[in-house]
Amino acid sequence: MKIKAWLWCALLLLSACDKAPAPEESFAGLGSDAADFAQVVPGKVFTFPEDHGAHPGFRIEWWYVTANVKDAQGNVFGVQWTLFRNALQAGPVQAGWRDSSVWLGHAAVTSATRHYAAERYARGGVGQAGAQAAPFAAWIDDWNFASRADATSPLADMQLKAGG
Repeated sequence: MKIKAWLWCALLLLSACDKAPAPEESFAGLGSDAADFAQVVPGKVFTFPEDHGAHPGFRIEWWYVTANVKDAQGNVFGVQWTLFRNALQAGPVQAGWRDSSVWLGHAAVTSATRHYAAERYARGGVGQAGAQAAPFAAWIDDWNFASRADATSPLADMQLKAGG
C-alpha cells in the first residue's frame, strides 16, 4: 500500500515539472511582439498638421488634453480628456468591423473636494471613434475634441465636449 502511495505522489510531482513556458501576460496584445508595427525611432521628422491625425501603422497612440478652468463663481477645476487608439494586429486598415483598432476615451474633472470620471469604449472602422488631422478632430461616441473648420491655424479655436 505504501509503495502505491509513493508512486502516486512521485507521478503527481513529475507531472508538475512541465518545461512549457507560462503564457505571456498582456493587455490587448501589448505584451506580444510588435515587429510588424511601425516603430518609434530617433530622428523621426514630424509634419504638422498631418501628424495630429491617426497613424494606423503604429500599435498605440493617444490624444491628450489637460486644462485648468474656473466657473462663474471662481471655483477652479482640473480637466483631463484622453483618447487612446490600440491596434490589435498589424496590417492594412480594413473597412467596417474588420478594422483592428479599439478605442478608449477617458474624461475627468477634479475640484478641490471632488473627482468625476467617465470612460467610453469603441471599435474602429465604423465611425464610432477616430482622429483626423485637418480640420483636427478626435472623437469617441458623443465626446469630441476638435478645431473649427474655419480656424486660422490647425489647433486654433479648440472645443472639448464630453458628457456623462
